[in-house]
Amino acid sequence: LHPPFDGVYTIGQLWGENSAFYARYSYDGVPLLGHNGVDFSTPVGVALRAVDDGVVLRADFEAGGFGNFVLLGHSWGESIYAHLSAFEVSVGQTVTRGQLIGRSGNTGASTGPHLHFAIRIHPYTRGDGWGGFSDPLPYLPPTAYRLPPYILDPSPAFAMASAAPEDAFVRLAPSGMGAAPSHERP
Repeated sequence: LHPPFDGVYTIGQLWGENSAFYARYSYDGVPLLGHNGVDFSTPVGVALRAVDDGVVLRADFEAGGFGNFVLLGHSWGESIYAHLSAFEVSVGQTVTRGQLIGRSGNTGASTGPHLHFAIRIHPYTRGDGWGGFSDPLPYLPPTAYRLPPYILDPSPAFAMASAAPEDAFVRLAPSGMGAAPSHERP
């Protein structure tokens, strides 16, 4: 897949993390097993790109959850880009791999500017504990992102942010999914 953004960004939250936090949210009545996407620590305004050719299924707002998000349909499944500051596409529009679709932001239930990105691969089941989503990292070029420091050196994983130097990595807290009924969640 094409990277979902221009540039190289550090991952703020990996797939599957924070299972206790995300268990309070569900898709079709099934609690989540953990974070069902990957959060990239993008500042507001980064150009976001379609990871593959497809069509815009939704360009919408989910209050308290994904905020502004774009959901693309592809021959192999779907890709979702959440917490956007701006849309650059509209529903029904055909997109090509690498095309600008929006700008990163901090909308919805977000603890700081970032891109929440995930994919669904056909066939998928929304009630699988992940909302039908799959970990996108195996499908992205490893040169497009940096692993979080707590993966590379796990010793400071839970250090207090206030004790960290100003230029230190600050781990994103989990973002909420909002109060939307689980059957309406994208």
